[in-house]
Amino acid sequence: MKRGFLITVLIFIFSMVFSFSPPVDSPRVSASFGEYRGSGSRGPHFHMGMDFSTGLKEGVPIYASERGWLVRLEIDKDDIYGYTVVLEHENGYRTLYAHLSRFAKKLETIVDSLKEEFEDVRIVVEFPEKEIWFEKGEVVGYSGTTGEAPIPHAHFEIRDKKEEVSFDPANFLNLPKPVDEALVLEKLKIGDEEYNFVENRTYPFTGSFPVLSIKAYSRGFNNTLGLKKISLLMEEEEIYQISFEQIPWSEFTNVWGVYDRRSVSAAYRFELWYKLFPETFSTLVKVNKFPEIGRFPDFAKYTIVLEDIWGMEKKFSFYLQRR
Repeated sequence: MKRGFLITVLIFIFSMVFSFSPPVDSPRVSASFGEYRGSGSRGPHFHMGMDFSTGLKEGVPIYASERGWLVRLEIDKDDIYGYTVVLEHENGYRTLYAHLSRFAKKLETIVDSLKEEFEDVRIVVEFPEKEIWFEKGEVVGYSGTTGEAPIPHAHFEIRDKKEEVSFDPANFLNLPKPVDEALVLEKLKIGDEEYNFVENRTYPFTGSFPVLSIKAYSRGFNNTLGLKKISLLMEEEEIYQISFEQIPWSEFTNVWGVYDRRSVSAAYRFELWYKLFPETFSTLVKVNKFPEIGRFPDFAKYTIVLEDIWGMEKKFSFYLQRR
C-alpha cells in the first residue's frame, strides 16, 4: 500500500471516530480547501482551510471547534491571516481561526498589553502547553476582515501538531448539504484551444498525449467552490487523479502542479482550471498512468469524474481524436 494512500485512509478513519464542530452557527461553506488563490503578499498559493459565511457581518462569534489549549496568537492587520488564534487538541491536531476583528474577552488583556508594548509591528506569541484552555463551543474571537480578507467571514484550518500539513476540514466536520448543490464542467482546454464542454462530443488533440485542462467547479449556498477530487478515465480506466485531502505546507505555493495558469481568483472573477496531465510534481496527484501509457490511442472515450466536499459525484464523457 502506498504511503500517501495509507495516510489518506488513516485520516478518513480517524475523522469518523473524532469529529470537530464547525466554528460558526448555521455553517454555510463559502470557500473550500485547496482552492487556487492568485493574489496577496505571498503570490499564487493554495487556500489551506475552509471559509464559512458570516452573512457579510463583522463581529459574529467564532467558536472553538473542539476542546483545546491556546498555542499561539498572531496580531497583525495586514498579514495574510490577520488576527489569528491557534488551538491544540488532545487528539494531536491543531485548529486555526483567522481574519478576526477582535479576540475573545478572556484574551483581551493579553492582546491589549502586547499591542501597547509593540504598537503596529506584527506580533506572534506562543503560549505554554495546556495553560489557557478553551472549551468546545467557546468563543475564540469574532469575524472580521483583518489580513487578506475582502469581506468578513470565518477562516478555519485543521493542521497536524507540527503544522507541516493542512487537512481538508470536510473530512472532520458534519457539514449540512446545500439545496443548490451542483457539479459543473464548463470548458475544456486541449493544447492551446479552448472549447465549451458538450457531452459525448469529439474533440481534437495533437502530440503523444492530450494536454487537457478543465474549467470546473462545484456549487453550494450560492457560492462557486473548488472540487474535492477530479478523476480522468480513458475507456473506463482511471489514468489520472487529483485529490484535495491534505496539502503539505512545503507545497503551499506549488499551485501549478494541479492548476492551469488560466485560473483566476479575484473579488469579481473566480475561475478554477485544473490540469489533467502531468507537468510539474505535486503530492495532490494521486494517480498518474501517463508514463506507462506512453503514446495515447488515436481515438478513445474519456470520462471526467468530479466530486465535491459533500461527497456528490458526477460523470462527464467525451471523445478525443488525434489529428
